Amino acid sequence: LDAAPRAASGASALPVGLMAPHVSPDDALLSRLSRAGIRATWWQLAHLLDEGQDWAASGTMERRTAFKARLPDTWSAEGPNETWHAVAGQLLGAGLDPATTALWHARAAWVRPSRLVAAWLAQPGIRLLPGAQVARIGNDQGQWSAFDAEGRCLAKGDRIVIAAGYATSAFAPGLPLQAVRGQVMYGHGATGLPPHPINGDGHLIAHVPDGIGPLWLAGSTYDRDSRSTALRDDDMRDNLARIERLHPAAARALQNRQAHGQMQAWAGVRCASGDRRPLVGPADPMQPQGPWVCTALGSRGLSFAALCAELLAAHWHGEPLPLPATMARALDTRRLSG
Repeated sequence: LDAAPRAASGASALPVGLMAPHVSPDDALLSRLSRAGIRATWWQLAHLLDEGQDWAASGTMERRTAFKARLPDTWSAEGPNETWHAVAGQLLGAGLDPATTALWHARAAWVRPSRLVAAWLAQPGIRLLPGAQVARIGNDQGQWSAFDAEGRCLAKGDRIVIAAGYATSAFAPGLPLQAVRGQVMYGHGATGLPPHPINGDGHLIAHVPDGIGPLWLAGSTYDRDSRSTALRDDDMRDNLARIERLHPAAARALQNRQAHGQMQAWAGVRCASGDRRPLVGPADPMQPQGPWVCTALGSRGLSFAALCAELLAAHWHGEPLPLPATMARALDTRRLSG
């Protein structure tokens, strides 16, 4: 059931997104979770989408300070890890000074989110009901029902999952959810832009095939406790400043596009949890037979969506978990109850 007239109308309506791992010197929990999530999504991308059109295994260059560029001591350039320090040739190829401190993530990709959602919804056994605004849910003798504001039953089922981003809070008020607004800028044309994505404090994606011409996108802002999707001129300036820090030459190219009216903006609202990890499990951690949620993917929806879905299904059907048990607990809503 989707309240919007079509699927992927919320944060998934982003023209193009970047999927990249989180890395840390101690290989923290979020770092390990992000790698597991990216591998789960990668399989989906490779099997459901057209590489080069809907997504691309582009890799990404992440600019960092010298301290933040530290990697776990057990990693090496010849090891199985997929992130390492960027070398001079890679930096020059990206249009950056060879002395720049950066990491190269080999397993990173740009993705058209709406196309991934469409591919998931096109699989057997799924029926989409757009324009279905759920006002309340109820249970009658083990059957869950979703009702609209007039009391009409929209659908029934043995199980129900609330996966409505920040709107999940209307049905699960006890969860620590936070709305986080993000605005990006985008347009067409590849002149002056790096050949692969750059990220760090913000990100820049270019050379994405599109019907008009090569698509580029840059951003994003991170406005906590804001649910507005109204476009803001200040955010446009903030995003240009981010790109100036990431890639000065690209910033000049984008400023020229802005001067000629060749820049557009888009804003959406993410949903984050208190500890910045997804929430998958019972909406009320003390009521495992009640509605379940899959929410709070934050700014890593592409990394976590497939993994969270696999985890939820494994819990429901008693299947092997797609993660070690300790990592699975780190995503479970029941972690909130101690």
